[in-house]
Amino acid sequence: MSEWVVPVLVLAVALAVAYRCCLRPLRSGACHLSPTRDRAGIEGLDRQLRQARAERDQLRAR
Repeated sequence: MSEWVVPVLVLAVALAVAYRCCLRPLRSGACHLSPTRDRAGIEGLDRQLRQARAERDQLRAR
C-alpha cells in the first residue's frame, strides 16, 4: 500500500501547485498585461521602444 501512496501524494501536490501558480492566474487574466488594465505601462514601453529605435538609428547614421 505504501508503495503507491507516496507517488499519489506527490502527484496531488504537483497538481495543486500547478493549478495555484499557473492555471489560476491564467484564468483570471493576471498573468499578462491587458490594455485596459495597464495602459500607462504599455505607453511607457512604447516610449522606451521609440527612444531605443531613435538611438539605434543615430548610431547607424554615424
